[in-house]
Amino acid sequence: MPMTKRRSRHPDPLASAAAVERMLDSLRASLPDVIPRSRKNLVALLNSVRGLYARPSTDTKRGRPGRFAREDLLRVDSRLRELLARETSVGVRSFVGQYLPILEFPRDVREALERGEVNLFEAHQLARMSARRLGSTEVETRSHRRKLLETHLTKQDPGARLRLRVMEALGELREPDPVRAEMEAVVKADELLEADPLDSSHLFFEELRMIGRALREVRPEEITDEDLAEIMPAVDQITLALQRIMRRRERAKKLTI
Repeated sequence: MPMTKRRSRHPDPLASAAAVERMLDSLRASLPDVIPRSRKNLVALLNSVRGLYARPSTDTKRGRPGRFAREDLLRVDSRLRELLARETSVGVRSFVGQYLPILEFPRDVREALERGEVNLFEAHQLARMSARRLGSTEVETRSHRRKLLETHLTKQDPGARLRLRVMEALGELREPDPVRAEMEAVVKADELLEADPLDSSHLFFEELRMIGRALREVRPEEITDEDLAEIMPAVDQITLALQRIMRRRERAKKLTI
């Protein structure tokens, strides 16, 4: 089967450490009374902003009080959204989750990203290869990343193939059994239909069947960068919804104990 090659892509003006720093400087200038001076506290604040809509506001009184006032988080969310909209189509969640980590990327990964040799998704994969994860020295780790990058650029493979190479290097190449996932989804969908043919909940498990089938049939090299760009935002939303369901489930379990 012919391998899908990397395609030309539009430059991402936000995909550099300098661009991220400029965005943070603009945010700090806009809200000097809210934005912390230290990088560590700023990252914590922005991650709290990213999680604002992971749960409804009615949940904010449950458990331990948050580190940051919700009013401040909403102000930061609103202002950052405005700043991002001036120059990009990137949302707040994507900026915090995908672009902010650029500041912590190894220098060689940042430079490859800023030279346009890799896109942001590929840079994230390379950045995962740390000395701690590999159990090697920093010099050995940089050499390993460089070899992977050279192979990736020579073969002109899609980002999904680089992701697999990184997973293999980290010993993570254990995929879930798609056949079992599909079988479990079939059983649950059938149970729901038998209990109530008008209950649309079974559609959720029907979709899981399709995902399981795709995991079994679609090869990594068939997934293009454009596919990933379209899929990842949807995955982000699905993850949020599933997290809410799991939290609700855990609360219900505690009430029955």
